[in-house]
Amino acid sequence: MTPSPPSPVQQLDVRILPATAACDYEFWEARLISPHLLRDAVAVALHRLPLLAVPVGADRRSGHMDVLDPGFARVLAHALRGRPGFERPVASGRLVRWGDPMPDNLAPDAHRRFQGLREQPRRPASIRPPAGHGGHDLGLPPPKSPPGRQPTPPRAVVQAGAAPTP
Repeated sequence: MTPSPPSPVQQLDVRILPATAACDYEFWEARLISPHLLRDAVAVALHRLPLLAVPVGADRRSGHMDVLDPGFARVLAHALRGRPGFERPVASGRLVRWGDPMPDNLAPDAHRRFQGLREQPRRPASIRPPAGHGGHDLGLPPPKSPPGRQPTPPRAVVQAGAAPTP
């Protein structure tokens, strides 16, 4: 009898790495009210981009991570289970949550405090979440390209299928 192929969820690979391996470590370090929580944080690598999962504790009552696929969410919730500060990890669609459930209808300021985040980052606003952070960038505008890096405009417009004349 041949073994059945593994299910897609079994084939998904979630790697748990040291927190400092996360590409958004400095982003979180600047925004957490209690940066000592980073001692129990972990970098979660779903593909190549490790992102930080910050545990609950002290001023932080809830945490979450938005991932690409519900299968990844289930695997990640399983990987976080039993780690300090990641109480009751639950996958719901593409979202993994841990800690206390987020109350409905929280004002933005109360939502930020529930997540244990500072009103303003400790460092200048030049720290931005990395691309692929799930869009959770706390309302910061997208970074702009420096003027010298703008593409040059085209010299001539050519209709599709037409060859330019010399």
